[in-house]
Amino acid sequence: MPPADLALATQQADPAGPPPLSRRLRGFLRRHRVPLLATLAVLPLYAVWWAFLATGGGDLAAQIAWAHFAERHGDSAYNLFWYGGMHAANYSVISPYVMAALGVRTVTVASGVAASWLAALLVVRSGVRRPLPLALLASLTLWCNVASGRTTFALGVAFGLAAALYTGAAGRGGRPVLAGAYAALATMASPVAGLFLAIVGAGFLLGGRRYARPALALILPPAAVVGTTSLLFPFHGEQLMPASRIWPPALLGVAVAVLAPRSWTPARWSGVVYAAGTVLVYLVPSPIGTNIERLAEYAAPVVLLAALFSHPSLRVRPLAPAAVLHRTALAASFVFSLAWTGEKTVDDLVVSTPVPAWAAHTEGVVRALDGLGAGRTRVEVVPARNHREATALAPYVHMARGWNRQLDMERARLFYDGSFSPAAYRSWLDRWAVGFVVLADGRPDGFAAQEARLIRDPRTRPDWLEPVWRDEHWQVFRVRDAVPLVSAPGTVVRTDGAGVVLRVAGPGEVTVRIAWSPWLRSDGGCLSRAGEFTRLTVSAPGEYRISSEYGPSPARAARC
Repeated sequence: MPPADLALATQQADPAGPPPLSRRLRGFLRRHRVPLLATLAVLPLYAVWWAFLATGGGDLAAQIAWAHFAERHGDSAYNLFWYGGMHAANYSVISPYVMAALGVRTVTVASGVAASWLAALLVVRSGVRRPLPLALLASLTLWCNVASGRTTFALGVAFGLAAALYTGAAGRGGRPVLAGAYAALATMASPVAGLFLAIVGAGFLLGGRRYARPALALILPPAAVVGTTSLLFPFHGEQLMPASRIWPPALLGVAVAVLAPRSWTPARWSGVVYAAGTVLVYLVPSPIGTNIERLAEYAAPVVLLAALFSHPSLRVRPLAPAAVLHRTALAASFVFSLAWTGEKTVDDLVVSTPVPAWAAHTEGVVRALDGLGAGRTRVEVVPARNHREATALAPYVHMARGWNRQLDMERARLFYDGSFSPAAYRSWLDRWAVGFVVLADGRPDGFAAQEARLIRDPRTRPDWLEPVWRDEHWQVFRVRDAVPLVSAPGTVVRTDGAGVVLRVAGPGEVTVRIAWSPWLRSDGGCLSRAGEFTRLTVSAPGEYRISSEYGPSPARAARC
């Protein structure tokens, strides 16, 4: 028998051999029909986002800025181009480096698509009725997050859904170690995603002893990551939480708690924890603030529609009055959640998508700032509504502000607490060693409107703000008698996004107006804390560099 015929005969005679590729493919498609359809359906939306909507405004501006920082200064723990210094790990432990390696849009789309697949798998494994519409809705809400430009959160959500999938709570045997690992990665990518896993974990914990393992898998790793990060990279900040923003997420949390099927014990308890947490975030200032809304934005429509599909009245006729009321409340809650998510997404797109002329023409202002020596001081760039300035100018100067609402409230509180005045403004500029103020002709951020009006109108502009340059879209003002970035006898030689080179005329101490961090290091002097800023002590004249590369920090060990 020829060898080919012998191989064919052997394959036919061995029914235990591997199935043909076509059969395995058909089996895969049959088993994963819902995830495939739900994911493929939103791919055109991701293509539209990539090609037309990802223009770099809104939350995407922060993602791009952090990716650039990681690309240029990946070995540094401390970013100096915003707010006088902030730790990269306080934004995200891993996201900036992933975005730097793969690209912001690539990570955004990959995270959103992966999350769509994982959400559809969760829907199928939960055993709910009509899984395909639910999976399609989940894919749509996850795309809304991408449309808002939240790459870091999208990456965290993808890891978080993987953690939920391996808890075993969706109808399959759990793998708590793997679930815990994904929960840790979710928190390392986005602390907000870790918070939401903890909320779901609390729902499991309150649901009874049989849910203890998935509860611990979703609670302990995020707590460990946040605790470790807070210890190693100290952070103080506050996110806004206006009273008007409490009721939509709290109402949706209550709707899930009250209207979901009685058998959905963890989901109902999660709704209770979420509603109570929303009120608590309003009462107790914290870095969470309005970020708490995101769980309701992207999860509530899916959960409420699943509850609506699972309502007993779908299979019972005639309907009892209580069932009619219950189902009507569910339908109203679902419609509200969907409309609320859609409205917020559209608002984000309206703000972030158009590229204003000032953002498209930054070459002139960058050259002007360089010629004026702005690289040896700090620059206040009045924040725009779409925050593109935080990305456009950060590579060239140290900015007094940037795009991190928590630090903006912590270190520039006069713009939020009603105390803004010309005198308070000058005091703030001096505190942060601001030598130049820059204003674009676009719409300012809501909390920078007073600042923009003060500077733009020559009748109200203080005489200590001296116009030194302008073009069609930008204006630059010098702060007369500005407080220097380094006190005498020190002078700044140059700066970059992760370091300052300064010259000291003789032995002694100088104050550097960089917010203190234990990760700061000097290549010859000794660093110590001077209130909120940094003190450099040197034993000889010369040039010294202050930086923040990862590794054992001389700032921790040195005895000044």
